[in-house]
Amino acid sequence: MSFPDAPAASAVNSCVSCKQGKRKCNRVRPTCSTCTRVGRPCHYEEDSYTFPQSAGSYHSQSLHSRSDDGAPSQVPSAQGLSPNTFFSAPASAMNIDPFRHEALRQPTVNIAVSNEVSKILGTIDEIHAIATNYFDKIWQRMPIISKVRFFERLPTIFSNPQADYLVVCLAMNLILQYPTPGDQSMQSSSYVVVKSFISLLESTNFLSLDVVQARLLITFYELGHGIQVGASISIAGATRSARLLGLNKKNFQELKDSYQARVVAEEEKRVWWATVNLDRFICLCNGDSLFITEDPQSSDSLPIEDSQWAQDIVPNTTYHTLSTPSDITVGHFARECQISHLIGRVLRHVFEPASDPEFHAQEAMQLEKTLMAFMPLLIEEHSKFGLYCAALGMCSSALFMLYDSALFSSQTSSEYKDTLIESIQCSSTQITEFSRHLFGDVAAVDFDVVSPLIPLSLYQAAIVQYRVGKQTGEIRHRNGFESLKEILGYFNRRWLIGGRYLEALQGLKVDFPVTTLPLSGSYVSPAGPGG
Repeated sequence: MSFPDAPAASAVNSCVSCKQGKRKCNRVRPTCSTCTRVGRPCHYEEDSYTFPQSAGSYHSQSLHSRSDDGAPSQVPSAQGLSPNTFFSAPASAMNIDPFRHEALRQPTVNIAVSNEVSKILGTIDEIHAIATNYFDKIWQRMPIISKVRFFERLPTIFSNPQADYLVVCLAMNLILQYPTPGDQSMQSSSYVVVKSFISLLESTNFLSLDVVQARLLITFYELGHGIQVGASISIAGATRSARLLGLNKKNFQELKDSYQARVVAEEEKRVWWATVNLDRFICLCNGDSLFITEDPQSSDSLPIEDSQWAQDIVPNTTYHTLSTPSDITVGHFARECQISHLIGRVLRHVFEPASDPEFHAQEAMQLEKTLMAFMPLLIEEHSKFGLYCAALGMCSSALFMLYDSALFSSQTSSEYKDTLIESIQCSSTQITEFSRHLFGDVAAVDFDVVSPLIPLSLYQAAIVQYRVGKQTGEIRHRNGFESLKEILGYFNRRWLIGGRYLEALQGLKVDFPVTTLPLSGSYVSPAGPGG
């Protein structure tokens, strides 16, 4: 399927022929209408410039996605691009720089990005297939894009190109890519190209919901493949962009009159919650409380039920809020929002401790009580409906952080440490047994829809099993440790972060390692958990 030609650019001055003949010129590039009509060459002199051409060519690369039958399928990729040379240099001193002219800047970028995306992703039909694949798989873990609104815009992707929307398509394609056996990194040429386009949008004043969504998808990709420094930077950019759009100040609890307004409001709400969730999780991985997003309020409304959002059904009814009790069923994304808020509270407790030791101890017990109230619920709900697995992993990771911070603190009494050891062992065993149940039949696991936020909790549970096995010599804990290592190996087929954690476990050299130490390449608070 051939796609429509990109819209022509406009010159600042008339072409040479029209200027000399004193004729009216519509200044369209590359040929004005007058020159086209009379069949003569059209040349612009004083302001001539050319739209950018790629510095390299694109080729298909065998990066694996998964088809419906589980077999590897081709995902478009980019090779040969020099990210530093998106645009051709001026041909002479008489040329103008389109980036210095507000009227030319974004149209220039729109055309340039459109040309590159058509080479990478292909026709509209091919991009439609990529988007459908994304909505069937990754979207279930990051449901931040409205399907209806996305597909409504797709037919004009090349006839009326918008660079920010095009970059969302590139980010969708990127996040569908699978590691190939033996891959040590997913910082591929496709990844570098998408990141380069994000920088281009940033430097040319593109600010939209699309830009934030593209940044969030890239952050998710980076988290999944252990690109921790990149994830930390990407979430900062996503959050700042969202703030500039005012998403942090909107009252999403207000019900909108029209259906379209409610869909847009729900999409914006989900984007802001995703920035909060990923910000908290990245800080959990890094071992700090350097949040970029502010703490949510108990009255903040949660995303609607995901099954409704999948059909773009946004009811004109009251929404659940952050303070909704844990025993009330909500969508899996809404549950992740509740857990991420608790992660934030745990991180502030650990890395910004209260000066009053008694208050600090009471706060720890309250946080433990709240997290423990969620644990059996999340396990039960997942068993019944296949929900909350990511939320369960996030919840258990917060518990491990809370336990270890007290366990390694010099202010914790020996009696309380005995209680903590028993509690953390119980949580580890619970995660180990549930993971065996969940991933026991690997052939039945759809890793296309498995969240990359889960491996951290498996790694932490394995650390505890290792510690207890070293102390007691009991074979069941050694078996638990080996079982979790095996499951992380399965995760590595889809998300390389599984392999990163597996390597860390295989390299253990001490008898009592901490569960909260970030992987190599991550930032770690100088104070560390527990001070």
